[in-house]
Amino acid sequence: MERKTAEQIVALANSCIDQLLSSLGPVEQSVSPEEFAAYKRGVAKVLNAIDVEIIERVAHDFPDLKTDDDSDHSGEPESPKSSHN
Repeated sequence: MERKTAEQIVALANSCIDQLLSSLGPVEQSVSPEEFAAYKRGVAKVLNAIDVEIIERVAHDFPDLKTDDDSDHSGEPESPKSSHN
């Protein structure tokens, strides 16, 4: 893979992650706590998959493209009230 392609892939993956994280607030406001907990778990699974299946694979060839922020996506996302995004 060429570096330019790798950079584009990581940027796209991070954009998807940011969009999913930004969905937490509106979802929390519109569903029950139980539904939100299930949604949050689902988002965490997707974030982990993006990190492991995309970012980690690209970072294998281009380690500098994996930022410290990327490692935060492996667990459950923070609630929107305490999120840094």
